[in-house]
Amino acid sequence: MPKALFVAAALLVAAVLPGGAWAQSVQVGAAPAGVHLAGGGFVDPEGRPLYEFGWDTMKGMSHCVGACAKTWNPFVAGSDAKPMGDWSIIERGDGSHQWAYKDKPLYTFSKDTAGKPATGVSMNWTLAN
Repeated sequence: MPKALFVAAALLVAAVLPGGAWAQSVQVGAAPAGVHLAGGGFVDPEGRPLYEFGWDTMKGMSHCVGACAKTWNPFVAGSDAKPMGDWSIIERGDGSHQWAYKDKPLYTFSKDTAGKPATGVSMNWTLAN
């Protein structure tokens, strides 16, 4: 099933079930352990929404560094993590590793709460899906 159709079907099912879309989660195929779809995008294993940064336009490179990375925490890939499907791993300037989806580095927002709807969506920060 194409990803867009899968996501649409999952959201439709979630919308008609008690608790609304955020309460429902859908496991995805080849993805880092614990990552799933909920509330219109991917969430990390702790249930925090994952974001893409609009300024990350160069493959394999994050433009969110310094103060940006303190507010928008890179979605860290462990030392034993392996790329899979659309999921890849980039090396950040400090030598740490970060997950990327379809070549877009992923982040969590420091003000989001696990299991709650995303609060950081803006023109430059969109939900990863």
